[in-house]
Amino acid sequence: MVPIIFAGLLGAVTAMSPSSVHAAGDMYGLEKTRKMTAPFKSVTKTLPQLIGAIISVALSLIGFVFLGLALYAGFKWMTAQGNEKDVLIARDTLINASIGIVLIVAAYALTNFIFTDVISQIN
Repeated sequence: MVPIIFAGLLGAVTAMSPSSVHAAGDMYGLEKTRKMTAPFKSVTKTLPQLIGAIISVALSLIGFVFLGLALYAGFKWMTAQGNEKDVLIARDTLINASIGIVLIVAAYALTNFIFTDVISQIN
């Protein structure tokens, strides 16, 4: 009975699979897209663009650190089992991590405002 069911499932799967593979052809139009983006490969970044990319990566890493601290504090709080010392440590960790991320976002917003709006008014 099992071989009959297996053979039926195998037949159904092979019947639903595509009859030919288009690996060599340009089935999805990706070759045209690749050719359109080829001129952009040789573009080098200017110093402000490079600094912006580094800041973006740094902010992403800081976001991951905040997420890790928040998860750690939440885990510590949930596993405290009524221990006031562990709850206090977890609460302080969460408060300090939140203050840190707010300060970092505020510093980035201020810097971005200064470099985009104020300097553009000078030039």
